[in-house]
Amino acid sequence: MVDGWWQFVCSSDKGSDDPWINPFADGSPNLEGLECERVIITVAEREILRGKGKMYYEKLVNSNWRGNAEIMETKGKDHVFHIFEPDCDEAKEMVRRLALFINQVEA
Repeated sequence: MVDGWWQFVCSSDKGSDDPWINPFADGSPNLEGLECERVIITVAEREILRGKGKMYYEKLVNSNWRGNAEIMETKGKDHVFHIFEPDCDEAKEMVRRLALFINQVEA
């Protein structure tokens, strides 16, 4: 299913193994070269991309990247739940956490 969505976005013959979507695919740049200082990864417990999101977090924090990463997992929800249920408590918490992350000032 993910490959079908990705074909809509990018007509690459590599599907979801294209380096544009999969940072672990052949030809992907090394995570050590990631230019940002902070990353937040959000996943939902029942979403199809949960495993990839958690793997990205683990590989990022265990790489030689010098930034700070955090992960937020929302229990009992599916992919893009915050779009379909913007008024649920979990969506409000996600917005709150993302706002805190964006507004965080590095010393």
